[in-house]
Amino acid sequence: MERLVARGTFPVLVRTSACRSLFGPVDHEELSRELQARLAELNAEDQNRWDYDFQQDMPLRGPGRLQWTEVDSDSVPAFYRETVQVGRCRLLLAPRPVAVAVAVSPIAQCLP
Repeated sequence: MERLVARGTFPVLVRTSACRSLFGPVDHEELSRELQARLAELNAEDQNRWDYDFQQDMPLRGPGRLQWTEVDSDSVPAFYRETVQVGRCRLLLAPRPVAVAVAVSPIAQCLP
């Protein structure tokens, strides 16, 4: 009986989403600048690690730790080539007209 009375005395609360600002207002411009700086830092680290310019999609010029060798795309397994997933199927993309398909071999030491 108490349950029925309790239901009738309190209004039914409609579920609403809670939105709280736990850390104060966000400065989106500063956040964007920090993100761009961190992405540039990661890009520079990757360039130094792999002797490769990922923005231009080509090896860096000059002597480096790695020696890049061009290979034909047909000589590597399909999982190394670009694919796109449509539903549950993974389709092999046609090779790009760019003539830079490369493999890498370490010169001095193996990377972890």
